[in-house]
Amino acid sequence: MKENKKISKQTQESEVLVQQLNRDVRDSVLVVSLLVNAYILIGWLVIQVSNSYDAALINYLQNK
Repeated sequence: MKENKKISKQTQESEVLVQQLNRDVRDSVLVVSLLVNAYILIGWLVIQVSNSYDAALINYLQNK
């Protein structure tokens, strides 16, 4: 009986660890996604606000 409880406890602990790992990975992906989106948004705002960045960006893209 003790062996069953021990195995059951180990199984429960491993399930909890897997669930925690899944949450951690999901949260990490969401944070990275938010940072990338913020970077793109800020870049877009900078391009919209100033004309000097427009000219520099156009020259950069045309040279490639």
